[in-house]
Amino acid sequence: MRLVSFGPRGSELPGAVVGDSVLPLGRVLADIGLERAGSLRSALPFLGILGEGIDAALKRGDELIPVARTRLGPPIVDPPNIFCCGANYFGHLIEQGIDPAKMPTLPVIFLKPASALSGPADPIVRPVECAQFDYEAELAVVIGKGGRRISADRAAEHIAGYMISNDVSARDLGEGESKKLNMAPLFQVMRMKGWDTFLPTGPWLVTLDEAGGYEDIRIQTWVNDEPRQDAYAKEMANSPYQLVEWVSATTTLRPGDIITTGTPAGPAVGMSSPKWLTPGDAVRIEMTGLGSMKTSVVDE
Repeated sequence: MRLVSFGPRGSELPGAVVGDSVLPLGRVLADIGLERAGSLRSALPFLGILGEGIDAALKRGDELIPVARTRLGPPIVDPPNIFCCGANYFGHLIEQGIDPAKMPTLPVIFLKPASALSGPADPIVRPVECAQFDYEAELAVVIGKGGRRISADRAAEHIAGYMISNDVSARDLGEGESKKLNMAPLFQVMRMKGWDTFLPTGPWLVTLDEAGGYEDIRIQTWVNDEPRQDAYAKEMANSPYQLVEWVSATTTLRPGDIITTGTPAGPAVGMSSPKWLTPGDAVRIEMTGLGSMKTSVVDE
């Protein structure tokens, strides 16, 4: 299934993509015993019966809305948590000058606020404080079944599906006073990663039964049609299953939690002469089986 949240920002409704149209899921949710006005998150633990409900809705001729006639928002509009993984592709570290003999072995996790979420065609907004505006294409995992201390070999049972995400970064706002005072704890991760619109996601959540294994998902990024990133998810240092294990060892995962899995080589920060994003640029990200997401850059 390809699941979406559609409609005006802040008032998105859950839907399922059928061909080039969206099937609103309000009645389907009610038919399977969930709140008719609930978000897509409420249905994630019940994907099996949700699929049956969608089949029934199509047979009885429920309304279909052409995708071209509505806005797609972030598929999960109300995640309990957004966990982001950094330093998960060695190629991205090497291009920034990290010694290949000293690669990290543990995942690095930080949080983004839900206000960073935006839809797959919504503009990403460069703050007035930022001059080094960057992109990071990342495969995103959505949790369908919660739990604590989930082992990697059982993690797939807890994943609802995958979607595209862009971990937008204000590179020049991260340093803060960390270099001036030679104190790494002063690095400003939230200031670099947590602004509004800094996590476009979409265009839809592809459930695991349709997406299949993550390994052969090709991750590609273009800026104004210039190729910037091209890698496969199997190049991750820590797999999505290992990330689920790592995060759930610390905190209980809940349905709707989002885990982004790090970016491969190719962001502007790794270039000898960085090509930072500027207003008018368009960032297009494609991933095998997950669709395409194109966002434009605007100034605050």
